[in-house]
Amino acid sequence: MKIYFLSSMPCALRIGGTFFGMTDLFARSATVSLQDKLFVEFLPENGLPVSFFLTENIRFCPPAHCEVYLLADGIAIYAAEFIPTDFTLKTLFQTRLENALITVFQQGGVQLAFERENQAFTTPLPQAFQVCEAQFFHQFLLLCGEVRGQKKLLLFDENGQKILEEAVLSYSLSEEVLRAELPLCDRLCRTAKCTWVCAENVLKRTECVLSAPLKESEKNEAFLAYDFFESVWIGADFQIFLSETLQKDAEKILSFLGTFEGVILTDNPNVCGLIKRKSERLFEVAYFEVKIQNGKIIDVNG
Repeated sequence: MKIYFLSSMPCALRIGGTFFGMTDLFARSATVSLQDKLFVEFLPENGLPVSFFLTENIRFCPPAHCEVYLLADGIAIYAAEFIPTDFTLKTLFQTRLENALITVFQQGGVQLAFERENQAFTTPLPQAFQVCEAQFFHQFLLLCGEVRGQKKLLLFDENGQKILEEAVLSYSLSEEVLRAELPLCDRLCRTAKCTWVCAENVLKRTECVLSAPLKESEKNEAFLAYDFFESVWIGADFQIFLSETLQKDAEKILSFLGTFEGVILTDNPNVCGLIKRKSERLFEVAYFEVKIQNGKIIDVNG
């Protein structure tokens, strides 16, 4: 079976004790048998290794700190998080808000500690998180930090449960609403301006306005299928890619495609893989093909 290896930071990859080269965000692959139960090691320069036995169980239960993607031609394993080898206790950020002490510290992993009278919790944060702002939005604690050069918003409830995690370009907070502009990471660099309110102690998104639709000058038939699936994914106007006849079946197409969390290209420009979540850190890629005529999609098959 072909296994693809990726990692969030440069790593040396060892399989069965043999050095297989370096890994990063560019996929490397090896053909191995899951029945051999080989021992896999991702070895970063300044972090603890991520290691596991490569068995049939990987189809159902991802190794710790990894995400697993089930593909048509194999399996992709992404080593997402690495714990630093330095276990010295370091305070990264600390502030007092409304009689509460908020501390972000690192001791191996990065963690948030929240303390005030009759209430305290500790919860993990993204490993690269460096807090620059903290404030309350009603009863929710909001942190804004940076992960790998990108701003990220995190909101926690009174029990330390994460209720919102979004990459943002900018955000603003008032007594009534939280507003943020989100990068949608699609090919056309579209963004979404979203609004959240707190109603009956529940955070609810009340508005999500996308950036301007695709301009005629930006259309490229080589990416038409990819642009179509991405537009469905982010909630943009996907009907601009459909023929007049197929536009009547827009709702059926949404139901047919189902829920997915990303789009990947394949060797065939008319075929794309849709990333569907099976469970925590486990994903399956479903493949769909479009038929194009006169610059419009006339059929969608799975």
